[in-house]
Amino acid sequence: MARVTVADQVGTAPVAQRRAPALWRLIPLGFYLLAFTLIRGDLAAGRAADLSLHLYFAAMVMYVGGMFFYFAYFAYRHEGLRWLGIALVGPGALVHLGAIVARGFADGHYPLANMYEYSSMLSLVAVTVFLLMTVRWPVASLGGGLALFVVVALMGIGYGLYQSPEPLVPALQSYWLKIHVSSMMASSGILVSSFVFAALYLLKARSGSVKSWLNGSAIAARLPSLETLDRLTFRAILLGFPIWTFGTMAGAIWGEHAWGRWWGWDPKETWAAITWIIYAIYLHSHSLRAWRGRRTALIATAGFISILITLYAVNLWIVGLHSYAKGAG
Repeated sequence: MARVTVADQVGTAPVAQRRAPALWRLIPLGFYLLAFTLIRGDLAAGRAADLSLHLYFAAMVMYVGGMFFYFAYFAYRHEGLRWLGIALVGPGALVHLGAIVARGFADGHYPLANMYEYSSMLSLVAVTVFLLMTVRWPVASLGGGLALFVVVALMGIGYGLYQSPEPLVPALQSYWLKIHVSSMMASSGILVSSFVFAALYLLKARSGSVKSWLNGSAIAARLPSLETLDRLTFRAILLGFPIWTFGTMAGAIWGEHAWGRWWGWDPKETWAAITWIIYAIYLHSHSLRAWRGRRTALIATAGFISILITLYAVNLWIVGLHSYAKGAG
Protein backbone atom coordinates (compact mmCIF):
# COMPACT_ATOMS: atom_id res chain seq x y z
CA MET A 1 0.00 0.00 0.00
CA ALA A 2 1.40 3.38 -0.98
CA ARG A 3 2.60 5.66 1.74
CA VAL A 4 1.19 9.11 2.45
CA THR A 5 3.94 11.53 1.50
CA VAL A 6 4.73 14.83 3.17
CA ALA A 7 3.50 16.65 0.08
CA ASP A 8 0.21 14.81 0.28
CA GLN A 9 -0.12 15.46 4.01
CA VAL A 10 0.08 19.22 3.74
CA GLY A 11 -1.47 19.71 0.31
CA THR A 12 0.10 21.88 -2.36
CA ALA A 13 0.22 25.16 -0.46
CA PRO A 14 3.09 25.73 1.99
CA VAL A 15 2.30 25.81 5.69
CA ALA A 16 3.65 28.62 7.84
CA GLN A 17 5.51 26.67 10.52
CA ARG A 18 5.25 29.36 13.16
CA ARG A 19 4.06 29.05 16.68
CA ALA A 20 0.92 30.80 17.77
CA PRO A 21 1.49 34.35 19.07
CA ALA A 22 1.26 34.63 22.83
CA LEU A 23 -2.03 36.54 22.58
CA TRP A 24 -3.55 33.75 20.51
CA ARG A 25 -2.79 31.26 23.25
CA LEU A 26 -5.23 33.07 25.51
CA ILE A 27 -8.15 32.36 23.15
CA PRO A 28 -8.73 28.77 24.33
CA LEU A 29 -8.70 30.05 27.91
CA GLY A 30 -11.79 32.11 27.12
CA PHE A 31 -13.60 28.99 25.89
CA TYR A 32 -12.51 27.07 28.98
CA LEU A 33 -13.92 29.80 31.22
CA LEU A 34 -17.18 29.78 29.26
CA ALA A 35 -17.45 26.01 29.68
CA PHE A 36 -16.80 26.31 33.41
CA THR A 37 -19.48 29.00 33.68
CA LEU A 38 -22.02 26.65 32.09
CA ILE A 39 -21.43 23.88 34.62
CA ARG A 40 -20.46 25.80 37.77
CA GLY A 41 -23.95 25.76 39.32
CA ASP A 42 -24.43 22.05 38.62
CA LEU A 43 -21.09 21.18 40.21
CA ALA A 44 -22.18 22.94 43.40
CA ALA A 45 -25.67 21.40 43.43
CA GLY A 46 -24.61 17.91 42.43
CA ARG A 47 -27.38 17.50 39.82
CA ALA A 48 -26.08 14.76 37.51
CA ALA A 49 -28.73 15.18 34.78
CA ASP A 50 -28.30 18.96 34.54
CA LEU A 51 -24.52 18.62 34.75
CA SER A 52 -24.54 16.16 31.87
CA LEU A 53 -26.63 18.41 29.64
CA HIS A 54 -24.55 21.51 30.38
CA LEU A 55 -21.32 19.59 29.77
CA TYR A 56 -22.88 18.58 26.45
CA PHE A 57 -23.45 22.25 25.61
CA ALA A 58 -19.93 23.15 26.76
CA ALA A 59 -18.47 20.48 24.47
CA MET A 60 -20.51 21.84 21.55
CA VAL A 61 -19.19 25.35 22.21
CA MET A 62 -15.60 24.12 22.18
CA TYR A 63 -16.17 22.06 19.03
CA VAL A 64 -17.66 25.07 17.24
CA GLY A 65 -14.65 27.17 18.23
CA GLY A 66 -12.30 24.44 17.02
CA MET A 67 -14.25 24.14 13.78
CA PHE A 68 -13.74 27.81 12.93
CA PHE A 69 -10.03 27.63 13.71
CA TYR A 70 -9.66 24.53 11.53
CA PHE A 71 -11.43 26.37 8.70
CA ALA A 72 -9.11 29.35 9.27
CA TYR A 73 -6.09 27.02 9.20
CA PHE A 74 -7.33 25.60 5.91
CA ALA A 75 -7.61 29.11 4.47
CA TYR A 76 -4.44 30.73 5.84
CA ARG A 77 -2.23 27.69 6.58
CA HIS A 78 -0.82 29.23 9.74
CA GLU A 79 0.30 26.52 12.15
CA GLY A 80 -0.91 28.58 15.10
CA LEU A 81 -4.50 28.26 13.86
CA ARG A 82 -4.25 24.49 13.81
CA TRP A 83 -2.82 24.58 17.32
CA LEU A 84 -5.81 26.60 18.50
CA GLY A 85 -8.18 24.10 16.90
CA ILE A 86 -6.54 21.19 18.70
CA ALA A 87 -6.41 23.16 21.98
CA LEU A 88 -10.20 23.46 21.83
CA VAL A 89 -11.23 20.12 20.36
CA GLY A 90 -9.00 17.98 22.59
CA PRO A 91 -10.31 19.37 25.92
CA GLY A 92 -13.77 19.53 24.34
CA ALA A 93 -13.66 15.76 23.86
CA LEU A 94 -12.79 15.33 27.56
CA VAL A 95 -15.70 17.60 28.52
CA HIS A 96 -17.92 15.55 26.21
CA LEU A 97 -16.76 12.34 27.89
CA GLY A 98 -17.67 13.91 31.24
CA ALA A 99 -21.17 14.60 29.88
CA ILE A 100 -21.62 10.95 28.97
CA VAL A 101 -20.33 9.73 32.34
CA ALA A 102 -22.63 12.14 34.19
CA ARG A 103 -25.55 10.98 32.05
CA GLY A 104 -24.78 7.40 33.06
CA PHE A 105 -24.99 8.35 36.74
CA ALA A 106 -28.26 10.20 36.11
CA ASP A 107 -29.71 7.22 34.21
CA GLY A 108 -28.49 4.62 36.63
CA HIS A 109 -27.52 2.45 33.65
CA TYR A 110 -25.30 2.38 30.57
CA PRO A 111 -26.10 5.65 28.73
CA LEU A 112 -27.09 4.26 25.34
CA ALA A 113 -30.83 3.81 25.66
CA ASN A 114 -32.23 6.54 23.40
CA MET A 115 -31.26 8.60 20.39
CA TYR A 116 -30.01 11.58 22.39
CA GLU A 117 -27.53 9.36 24.20
CA TYR A 118 -26.62 7.57 20.98
CA SER A 119 -25.99 10.84 19.14
CA SER A 120 -23.75 11.99 21.98
CA MET A 121 -21.66 8.80 21.93
CA LEU A 122 -21.51 8.77 18.13
CA SER A 123 -20.23 12.35 18.07
CA LEU A 124 -17.58 11.67 20.71
CA VAL A 125 -16.26 8.67 18.78
CA ALA A 126 -16.11 10.74 15.57
CA VAL A 127 -14.15 13.51 17.30
CA THR A 128 -11.77 11.03 18.92
CA VAL A 129 -11.12 9.31 15.58
CA PHE A 130 -10.27 12.61 13.93
CA LEU A 131 -7.93 13.60 16.74
CA LEU A 132 -6.11 10.29 16.36
CA MET A 133 -5.98 10.65 12.58
CA THR A 134 -4.53 14.13 12.96
CA VAL A 135 -1.68 12.61 14.96
CA ARG A 136 -1.10 9.84 12.41
CA TRP A 137 -1.77 11.82 9.23
CA PRO A 138 -1.51 15.64 9.36
CA VAL A 139 -3.76 15.75 6.31
CA ALA A 140 -6.69 14.98 8.62
CA SER A 141 -6.56 18.50 10.02
CA LEU A 142 -7.51 19.85 6.58
CA GLY A 143 -10.85 18.10 6.93
CA GLY A 144 -11.16 18.95 10.60
CA GLY A 145 -13.52 21.85 10.01
CA LEU A 146 -15.87 19.75 7.90
CA ALA A 147 -15.64 16.86 10.35
CA LEU A 148 -16.53 19.09 13.28
CA PHE A 149 -19.39 20.59 11.28
CA VAL A 150 -20.78 17.06 10.88
CA VAL A 151 -20.27 16.39 14.59
CA VAL A 152 -21.98 19.61 15.66
CA ALA A 153 -24.86 18.82 13.30
CA LEU A 154 -25.22 15.35 14.86
CA MET A 155 -25.11 16.83 18.35
CA GLY A 156 -27.73 19.37 17.36
CA ILE A 157 -29.98 16.58 16.11
CA GLY A 158 -29.30 14.70 19.32
CA TYR A 159 -30.35 17.63 21.47
CA GLY A 160 -33.52 17.96 19.41
CA LEU A 161 -34.29 14.37 20.44
CA TYR A 162 -33.41 14.94 24.09
CA GLN A 163 -35.07 12.72 26.67
CA SER A 164 -34.78 13.01 30.43
CA PRO A 165 -33.03 10.17 32.26
CA GLU A 166 -35.38 7.24 32.77
CA PRO A 167 -35.26 3.48 33.48
CA LEU A 168 -34.64 1.05 30.66
CA VAL A 169 -37.58 -0.46 28.84
CA PRO A 170 -37.68 -4.29 29.15
CA ALA A 171 -36.28 -4.89 25.65
CA LEU A 172 -33.13 -2.94 26.57
CA GLN A 173 -32.50 -4.70 29.88
CA SER A 174 -29.77 -6.92 28.51
CA TYR A 175 -25.99 -6.97 28.50
CA TRP A 176 -26.29 -7.03 24.70
CA LEU A 177 -27.18 -3.35 24.96
CA LYS A 178 -23.53 -2.67 25.75
CA ILE A 179 -22.20 -5.03 23.09
CA HIS A 180 -24.51 -4.38 20.15
CA VAL A 181 -25.19 -0.66 20.52
CA SER A 182 -21.59 0.18 21.48
CA SER A 183 -20.36 -1.63 18.36
CA MET A 184 -22.79 0.19 16.09
CA MET A 185 -21.90 3.52 17.71
CA ALA A 186 -18.16 2.91 17.35
CA SER A 187 -18.37 1.85 13.71
CA SER A 188 -20.68 4.77 12.84
CA GLY A 189 -18.31 7.24 14.48
CA ILE A 190 -15.37 5.84 12.51
CA LEU A 191 -17.32 5.90 9.25
CA VAL A 192 -18.04 9.63 9.71
CA SER A 193 -14.41 10.20 8.74
CA SER A 194 -14.82 8.09 5.59
CA PHE A 195 -17.70 10.34 4.55
CA VAL A 196 -15.63 13.49 5.15
CA PHE A 197 -12.72 12.27 3.04
CA ALA A 198 -15.04 10.98 0.31
CA ALA A 199 -16.80 14.36 0.23
CA LEU A 200 -13.46 16.14 -0.06
CA TYR A 201 -12.49 13.76 -2.86
CA LEU A 202 -15.64 14.61 -4.82
CA LEU A 203 -15.06 18.31 -4.17
CA LYS A 204 -11.52 18.19 -5.52
CA ALA A 205 -12.42 15.93 -8.45
CA ARG A 206 -15.26 18.23 -9.49
CA SER A 207 -13.00 21.28 -9.44
CA GLY A 208 -10.75 19.74 -12.06
CA SER A 209 -13.41 18.25 -14.34
CA VAL A 210 -16.05 20.92 -14.89
CA LYS A 211 -16.37 24.66 -14.76
CA SER A 212 -17.53 25.60 -11.30
CA TRP A 213 -17.10 28.20 -8.61
CA LEU A 214 -14.13 26.14 -7.37
CA ASN A 215 -12.11 26.73 -10.53
CA GLY A 216 -9.52 29.43 -10.18
CA SER A 217 -9.81 29.39 -6.40
CA ALA A 218 -7.32 28.12 -3.85
CA ILE A 219 -9.81 25.77 -2.20
CA ALA A 220 -9.22 22.70 -4.36
CA ALA A 221 -5.49 23.39 -4.53
CA ARG A 222 -5.22 23.28 -0.75
CA LEU A 223 -6.81 19.85 -0.53
CA PRO A 224 -4.58 16.77 -0.51
CA SER A 225 -4.18 14.73 -3.67
CA LEU A 226 -7.05 12.60 -4.90
CA GLU A 227 -4.97 9.49 -4.24
CA THR A 228 -4.47 10.47 -0.60
CA LEU A 229 -8.16 11.23 -0.03
CA ASP A 230 -9.11 7.93 -1.65
CA ARG A 231 -6.59 6.08 0.53
CA LEU A 232 -7.85 7.67 3.74
CA THR A 233 -11.47 6.91 2.82
CA PHE A 234 -10.51 3.29 2.25
CA ARG A 235 -8.61 3.01 5.54
CA ALA A 236 -11.52 4.42 7.54
CA ILE A 237 -13.98 2.00 5.94
CA LEU A 238 -11.54 -0.88 6.35
CA LEU A 239 -11.59 -0.16 10.10
CA GLY A 240 -15.28 0.67 10.54
CA PHE A 241 -16.82 -2.04 8.35
CA PRO A 242 -15.76 -5.08 10.44
CA ILE A 243 -17.08 -3.38 13.59
CA TRP A 244 -20.40 -2.70 11.85
CA THR A 245 -20.46 -6.36 10.83
CA PHE A 246 -19.86 -7.49 14.40
CA GLY A 247 -22.50 -5.08 15.72
CA THR A 248 -25.08 -6.38 13.24
CA MET A 249 -24.34 -9.97 14.26
CA ALA A 250 -24.60 -9.01 17.94
CA GLY A 251 -27.95 -7.39 17.18
CA ALA A 252 -29.20 -10.66 15.71
CA ILE A 253 -28.19 -12.48 18.89
CA TRP A 254 -29.89 -9.81 20.99
CA GLY A 255 -33.02 -10.17 18.83
CA GLU A 256 -33.10 -13.89 19.54
CA HIS A 257 -32.87 -13.18 23.29
CA ALA A 258 -35.48 -10.39 23.25
CA TRP A 259 -38.00 -11.57 20.63
CA GLY A 260 -37.20 -15.24 20.03
CA ARG A 261 -35.87 -14.86 16.48
CA TRP A 262 -32.49 -14.06 14.96
CA TRP A 263 -33.78 -11.99 12.06
CA GLY A 264 -37.27 -10.75 11.30
CA TRP A 265 -36.79 -8.14 8.55
CA ASP A 266 -37.72 -5.38 10.95
CA PRO A 267 -37.07 -1.98 9.26
CA LYS A 268 -34.06 -1.34 11.50
CA GLU A 269 -32.58 -4.73 10.71
CA THR A 270 -33.26 -4.29 7.01
CA TRP A 271 -31.52 -0.91 6.80
CA ALA A 272 -28.58 -2.18 8.85
CA ALA A 273 -28.23 -4.94 6.24
CA ILE A 274 -28.53 -2.41 3.39
CA THR A 275 -25.77 -0.33 4.96
CA TRP A 276 -23.58 -3.44 5.29
CA ILE A 277 -24.18 -4.30 1.62
CA ILE A 278 -23.25 -0.78 0.46
CA TYR A 279 -19.93 -0.84 2.30
CA ALA A 280 -19.27 -4.41 1.10
CA ILE A 281 -19.81 -3.14 -2.46
CA TYR A 282 -17.40 -0.29 -1.72
CA LEU A 283 -14.65 -2.67 -0.58
CA HIS A 284 -15.17 -4.91 -3.61
CA SER A 285 -15.21 -1.95 -5.98
CA HIS A 286 -12.07 -0.48 -4.42
CA SER A 287 -10.26 -3.74 -5.16
CA LEU A 288 -10.93 -3.10 -8.86
CA ARG A 289 -8.54 -0.38 -10.06
CA ALA A 290 -10.94 0.75 -12.78
CA TRP A 291 -13.60 1.57 -10.18
CA ARG A 292 -11.40 3.49 -7.75
CA GLY A 293 -11.93 7.22 -7.52
CA ARG A 294 -15.18 9.05 -8.07
CA ARG A 295 -17.30 5.88 -8.15
CA THR A 296 -16.00 4.54 -4.85
CA ALA A 297 -16.28 8.00 -3.27
CA LEU A 298 -19.95 8.10 -4.28
CA ILE A 299 -20.48 4.63 -2.81
CA ALA A 300 -18.83 5.72 0.46
CA THR A 301 -21.11 8.76 0.56
CA ALA A 302 -24.16 6.55 -0.05
CA GLY A 303 -23.01 4.33 2.80
CA PHE A 304 -22.96 7.24 5.24
CA ILE A 305 -26.42 8.37 4.09
CA SER A 306 -27.61 4.82 4.73
CA ILE A 307 -26.14 4.99 8.24
CA LEU A 308 -28.14 8.15 8.95
CA ILE A 309 -31.29 6.44 7.69
CA THR A 310 -30.55 3.40 9.85
CA LEU A 311 -29.88 5.40 12.99
CA TYR A 312 -32.39 8.22 12.68
CA ALA A 313 -35.03 7.95 9.95
CA VAL A 314 -36.02 4.36 10.76
CA ASN A 315 -36.36 5.09 14.48
CA LEU A 316 -38.31 8.30 14.00
CA TRP A 317 -40.63 7.66 11.09
CA ILE A 318 -40.95 3.92 10.48
CA VAL A 319 -42.89 1.75 12.92
CA GLY A 320 -41.06 -1.38 14.00
CA LEU A 321 -39.70 -3.29 16.95
CA HIS A 322 -37.00 -0.62 17.38
CA SER A 323 -39.46 2.26 17.68
CA TYR A 324 -39.62 2.18 21.49
CA ALA A 325 -38.69 5.45 23.19
CA LYS A 326 -36.90 6.57 20.02
CA GLY A 327 -34.39 3.98 21.14
CA ALA A 328 -30.91 3.29 19.80
CA GLY A 329 -31.17 -0.48 19.64
